[in-house]
Amino acid sequence: MRNCNQEILNALFKVKDLLSDEALHEIRSFVRSQHCETGGFKDRAAKPDIYYSVFAYTLALAYDIKLNVEKEQEFLETWNTEHGLDLVHAVCYIRCYLLLQVIQQKQKFGLKLESLNSEGFLANLAMKNLIKKAKKNCRVQFELINTYKSKDGGYNHNRHAADQATVYASFLVWTLFQDLNEDEDILNEISHPISNLKCSDHSFANDRSSVTGVTSATAAGLIMTLSQNSDKNRVVDYLMKNYTVRGGFKAAQDLPIADTLSTSTALLALYMADENLQSLSDKSIDFINLHWDESGGFFGSIADMTCDVEYTYYALLGIGILL
Repeated sequence: MRNCNQEILNALFKVKDLLSDEALHEIRSFVRSQHCETGGFKDRAAKPDIYYSVFAYTLALAYDIKLNVEKEQEFLETWNTEHGLDLVHAVCYIRCYLLLQVIQQKQKFGLKLESLNSEGFLANLAMKNLIKKAKKNCRVQFELINTYKSKDGGYNHNRHAADQATVYASFLVWTLFQDLNEDEDILNEISHPISNLKCSDHSFANDRSSVTGVTSATAAGLIMTLSQNSDKNRVVDYLMKNYTVRGGFKAAQDLPIADTLSTSTALLALYMADENLQSLSDKSIDFINLHWDESGGFFGSIADMTCDVEYTYYALLGIGILL
């Protein structure tokens, strides 16, 4: 089973290798501009937030953006003492913890992450010891995540011990557990209920209250169920119905415009499903580049032209998948 997050990092590294010095400078400058003096990175309201910090720390790791790790760890610790965490932010807390540990090793020892293949990635970063440390020091967050486990074996971000899982929560936990080297049986237990969220058009709805799916949930659902999905081609067909002539993917078929997040998540899912993306490459890269702002960051769509680190992360991911 391929590790989703490793594929994402590989794509981000690939983009960095092909960027001009000027483009790389602009992207680094934008990411730095989103940093808060107190630590962490800005959300859409310009407040420090660990959800947005996950994307920023990942970009910092991939694009050699220097951080004061001790200061960032102090910021992260405030989310233990000053904030009530839900499932999403508990997962983000652990991800931030892991990313800061890896960034610290990279800055201290000069690890050349770009040269590591995906199979050797975890081992070469001494991740076994780091995982043990994370499970110990993030014990409260892991316990909180467990309270959101749904009765069908997945996870639901809306309520504790819900009857049924949501795609969003399950994907967050599933990818985290992949990085923590959890047993495949545990991963399958999380992903198995997701098949019940497939709609008649072969999309995935985020939860049972929805009658039709969206691109991001379908992409996540496809990735999680690849090993058990005998209907993969029809899910791929649904995603391709959201592809537009300009090269982007729409969030849903009845929407008029495509966006960078839907485009990148769709491309990631198609790549993980071993689809040939050559015919999409030029148009999709051009589409994503249309959302590159003079600030150095990327925005989501022509209906939302505010740049942030999340959209910048997804834009670079989409380009990297296609290179």
